[in-house]
Amino acid sequence: MKRLHQIGPGGPNAYWVAMRALTRRAGSFTIRDVVERCNAAVENTVECYVHACARSGHLDIVGERPATTPIGRPFKLYAVKVTAPETAPFEKPDRTPRLGAAHQQMWTAIRGLTSFTTRDLAAFASTDEVAISSDTARIFCWKLRQAGYLQELGRQGRWQVLRLRPGMNTGPTPPAITAGGDVIDRNPRARRRSAAR
Repeated sequence: MKRLHQIGPGGPNAYWVAMRALTRRAGSFTIRDVVERCNAAVENTVECYVHACARSGHLDIVGERPATTPIGRPFKLYAVKVTAPETAPFEKPDRTPRLGAAHQQMWTAIRGLTSFTTRDLAAFASTDEVAISSDTARIFCWKLRQAGYLQELGRQGRWQVLRLRPGMNTGPTPPAITAGGDVIDRNPRARRRSAAR
């Protein structure tokens, strides 16, 4: 089965370990500190993850570090809250029934919508049994976009408008997102296509 994409060395698990270590050692960190500690190839993936953790209440913004150039902007300083979980947020295995159901519901909605924001997706995909937050939808879409499933069409206020890329509707089973940040397509069509290459 083809490994479509890996989100940085170690992915969110590595980012979270770095954030906790930096908080213990220095009391705070910037997004750039995490990028350098993890040797992450793409800063934006770390930035998205830190912002998602902050929005979900796992981080405090504790100050600013001065800009390194006269025209630059200061860097926000974050710290992991003492109440934050030991394991990386948003990185539970797909085997967890509730998260697996959320992924299935979001993937089904993505396949049926011509375009959407993550807020739209959370609303369309939620059921009485499994409610999906906008942060859960944002992380899922972020990973699918990094793996090439989604493309941005524009913006609706502060929200990105997304759609499923042509040719990426590979089947009814949602892509698997591993603990290491890999996105793996589990549909027979995708497996046949990978084997043919």
